[in-house]
Amino acid sequence: MAEAEDRTEVPTTADEPGAPGRRRVVPIVFGVVVALVVVGVVLWLTLRPGLPSSQTTSDPSSAPSFSSTALPTAEPGSTLPPAGSEAGAIGFDDSAAVGDAVSVRIDSLEAVDGEASQPGEVAGPSIRVTIAFTNSGSEAYSLAGAVANAYYGADLTPAIELAAPGGVAFPEQVAAGETVRGTFVFNIPEDARDTVRVTVDYAAAEPAVLFEGAAPR
Repeated sequence: MAEAEDRTEVPTTADEPGAPGRRRVVPIVFGVVVALVVVGVVLWLTLRPGLPSSQTTSDPSSAPSFSSTALPTAEPGSTLPPAGSEAGAIGFDDSAAVGDAVSVRIDSLEAVDGEASQPGEVAGPSIRVTIAFTNSGSEAYSLAGAVANAYYGADLTPAIELAAPGGVAFPEQVAAGETVRGTFVFNIPEDARDTVRVTVDYAAAEPAVLFEGAAPR
């Protein structure tokens, strides 16, 4: 008789790869590891030492202070010194240096009947002021930005400028050794001419020249 074949089956154990028990264990272990990592991060964020004192927000009171000189304030509605004061103003008979060799002065001041020849002008009693620039130097001096304005009364009310009679703007420059003039007409009531201020702005970066006094009626 032929020998009988050995058909004994070897039982499968849970330790072999692919066994159901092994497949259940792997996800559990992975979950535990993730949980531990999360807990560790939270603890680190909670318990980590604070920032160095040099990086913390500084107390405003400990910031260095800097001293500064207070700028003078102007009267409400005006950038000029108060009327009747001596703060920067000179008389109508005086002259002022505006450069190394250039000076400005009031050449003439007279009462006229102002004429309304352009929109916005108001005819009436006015003054006409002629302002002269003299250049005693060797080079021309620019007057491209030179303008004149007038104010009257204790409140320095701005006077309305008129073109007539006889208004003439400053020329573009004053040549070396020459004198040039501009003539301006301002509507100012006769009873408000005890204090009249005429300002001459000759350069954007320089303060205006201030002439002040009583104007003719």
